[in-house]
Amino acid sequence: MKTVLTALSALMFAAPALTASADTASLYGRADGVKWPSLSPSGDKLAVHCAPEGKASVCVFDIANGGDSQYIPIGEDYRLEGIYWPNETHVIINVSQFESLQQVDGQKEYEFERAIAYNLKKGEATLLMRDHGYLLDTQNVVSVLPGDDKNVLVLAYTQTMASNRGGMGSIMPGEGGPAWALSTNKVNLNTGKSKRVTAFGPSTRAAFFDDEGDAVAEIKTTARTDMLALEAGGKTLLEFTSKGVQDFDVLGLDQASGKLIVFRDFGDEDGLYFLSLQDGSSEPVQIGGAEAGRVLPIRDSYSRAIVGFRAFDGLTRQIFTDPVLAAVHEQLSGALSGKRVNLVSWTPDRSKIAVSAETAGRPADYYVFDRSAGALGPIGSTASQLAEVQTGAVLSQEIPTRDGLVMEVFLTLPPGKALADGPFATVIMPHGGPEARDGFGYDWWAQALAAEGYLVIQPNFRGSSGYGQAFRNAGFGEFGGKMIDDIADAGAWAVDQGLVASEAYCVAGASYGGYAALMMGLKDAARSKCLISVNGVTEPFAQVAAFADGSETADYWERYIGMNRYTSDEERAVISPVARAGEFTQPVLLFYGEQDLVVPTAQARLLTGRLEGKAGFRSVSLGKSDHYLATSDVRNQVLSETIAFLNEHHPAR
Repeated sequence: MKTVLTALSALMFAAPALTASADTASLYGRADGVKWPSLSPSGDKLAVHCAPEGKASVCVFDIANGGDSQYIPIGEDYRLEGIYWPNETHVIINVSQFESLQQVDGQKEYEFERAIAYNLKKGEATLLMRDHGYLLDTQNVVSVLPGDDKNVLVLAYTQTMASNRGGMGSIMPGEGGPAWALSTNKVNLNTGKSKRVTAFGPSTRAAFFDDEGDAVAEIKTTARTDMLALEAGGKTLLEFTSKGVQDFDVLGLDQASGKLIVFRDFGDEDGLYFLSLQDGSSEPVQIGGAEAGRVLPIRDSYSRAIVGFRAFDGLTRQIFTDPVLAAVHEQLSGALSGKRVNLVSWTPDRSKIAVSAETAGRPADYYVFDRSAGALGPIGSTASQLAEVQTGAVLSQEIPTRDGLVMEVFLTLPPGKALADGPFATVIMPHGGPEARDGFGYDWWAQALAAEGYLVIQPNFRGSSGYGQAFRNAGFGEFGGKMIDDIADAGAWAVDQGLVASEAYCVAGASYGGYAALMMGLKDAARSKCLISVNGVTEPFAQVAAFADGSETADYWERYIGMNRYTSDEERAVISPVARAGEFTQPVLLFYGEQDLVVPTAQARLLTGRLEGKAGFRSVSLGKSDHYLATSDVRNQVLSETIAFLNEHHPAR
């Protein structure tokens, strides 16, 4: 197997020979290569995310026999979201698609989430639930139906039997509605057509299943209230509010204990809990005698059983409760000493296991482990073109904020450099989210700027995830306030340490990070000498208004912005780059994708309208790009424009 995999890796994923002196945008701006490896039930075949044409696609290899590989291009109009096997002959490919459609109340933009079954023998792709028109989401396969290789069970909102309205071309309302209800549907993998199995009532908002596809619990709306009820066996286990960002979530059934695993974020409760289906009692999930806290479950892709948990401490860390997987994880962590090892996919009998391994600042490498042979065969890398290229070291440092919090900051150094080699031309790069975080992993944008000679500073400001409930909550209402102060404090700390040349830096970021870059130009104007915003928020209150009132997305933004804190237009203007556009003295580079549904393109247009014609301002369309900068074309464009802009206004050399 090792020889076959090595040959396949060389054939499909090896990049042209490049050196560190090659064009930075071409070197670092390639779409991710190998990732998401998924083994077929027998372990004879392997499907992976690949991008030989610069856009996410699927490659399937016959790793047992060395037969022909299959390349499955996804197409220009789709974004790849996942791959898994329902049986030996089909791969299910999850994709999303942007559509702008005329509705009775005007033009609306949607993201359709689709599941496509690809028949490997016939080389044919079939859209699942294709007989239901414009459903927004058909990806929720709740069971691969053991013993049935022809069908899968899909949970989706479908039209009720009584309504029979709309037909092909109708759009499923975001929260269902009287003509729509959740149902499970047996869907044929070859035809894509469905047959309803179970119809839930109009009050059901979510349902949870065992491995056979039988519902074990439901979340329902309650009459004339804003409460939701978790019910099982005809009993109400608990009630919780339906308003605001979800502080309660059901993650699935733990088949070993027969209990649900739920996430709670109430008061002092923050993390995973077992919840009894009999009486609703709960207890914290424990790992090794300690409470698991805010971690995520790891599920078996075939049985849907929860086999372990994962957390993030700068790199993904796994702990397995399945004894076989736990033993393999320990074995491979020893064999790949010095790397963070994670098990990504495995066969039902655990005979073959796909593995990722990574170190700070380096792209992840992937392998298949054959337990019976004791062989570890390479698949490829997320960025194989960097195999012989030195990337920048990534370090972390805890620093104080001005009001006494402790914040972790990640530093990416120019390749071959140490902190003692400073000071450096510097770029501060706040992350998006904002409830997210940066870490030690390979970051194509940060590493590209480091390769150009910049020190890149990535602060995990208050509101970031991964540092506990109190640190996260400290960001609520501080969207343009203390969260920005924290970023400025990271810059001030780096200046005090003698790391920043000329005691000034540029600020670059995407999404919330793009907003933060613009706000740094206003709140930290003396040191922020140029600003780069990619798909960034420019008018926070318009951002909230772009989403349905009371929706989870709108409530998420409201929580961070702190809508109720602002009682006048003057107060709102303080955190609005658009309202304060006349105050910008720095050069500004603004990117936007025209199919961005996270931060609508209107946000870029608002600021462009205020800054158009201003010296140093440049607005760049990324064409039919979404929010995530996933293709080689888009990454190359962002890097080329960014490097040219920095060379003009903040050169490293």
